[in-house]
Amino acid sequence: MRLKKAVNIVKSYDKKIYIAMNAEIEREMIPLLLEKRVADYASWGCDGLIIKTPEFMKAVSKSYPDFEIVASVGCHIDSEKKLRYYHSMGATTFVLSTELRRNHEKIKELKAVASQLGMKTEIIVSGTACYKGVGNCNFFKYFKDAFERITLVDSDGFVTEKVFGNPEKGGGCYRPCLYLDDPIVQQLVPKDVLIEIRKEKNLNERFTLAKDVPSLIEIGIDIFKIQGREYPVDLVAELTRIFRQIIDKSLKSKNPDITQELREIEKLGRELDTRRMIYTGNLREKLYEKLEIYLKTKSTS
Repeated sequence: MRLKKAVNIVKSYDKKIYIAMNAEIEREMIPLLLEKRVADYASWGCDGLIIKTPEFMKAVSKSYPDFEIVASVGCHIDSEKKLRYYHSMGATTFVLSTELRRNHEKIKELKAVASQLGMKTEIIVSGTACYKGVGNCNFFKYFKDAFERITLVDSDGFVTEKVFGNPEKGGGCYRPCLYLDDPIVQQLVPKDVLIEIRKEKNLNERFTLAKDVPSLIEIGIDIFKIQGREYPVDLVAELTRIFRQIIDKSLKSKNPDITQELREIEKLGRELDTRRMIYTGNLREKLYEKLEIYLKTKSTS
């Protein structure tokens, strides 16, 4: 199994590894996943899971109390109430909502609560912020007729399904918020919704918090996360290397000189944008392809 091999490689470097299982998981699937997947991950030496579904968190926590459970960014934790809820479900670490990424006062507040609860605090320092925050956007629902069900069969015969177009079901999003003037988008989305969404300034915004790292370390953030999917390994590796330099400098000084690192990250950011827009263009073509027959049928009915 490739995943087991990956775990062995990570452990050979004496590092931690977490498996992302952060789609919405149906209740009836939980016992099967515990038996067929989580048991394997535990036996291989994985350190924990990244989870979105509360019921799944609770089940994993009960069956594997030594596992670290990360409440995914998809949980959209932006309040003390939500933080305490996911802690009660078994989360030992939580990822701050992307909507709070520049709100240091709120970050301090939630970090203090997390510390009281014995939880670690994680923040995404390089990634994408969805409309209304990752895990809190439902704009994709207007494009359900383009969703594609994909059945996956693992090497041991275990069958799972993801739904491309629905990020809550393990599939990518078509990112229609990036092309609101498109005729297909205007045909499928209610006019009042389009008016409302146009007011937003962070529609699938790529962001970096590189310059905030010294302040975030002072606040006490435990984990810095870099989103890596969609991008080439070498690009993500270079981004990680530079963030590591910023972190190391920030741990040595409260006012580190990170001018050079910020320049390098700005340069890498331009490459990230280029790659991202190529991928977004491919998603747009895929959306057209999936909706072509549907829209023709709708216009003639």
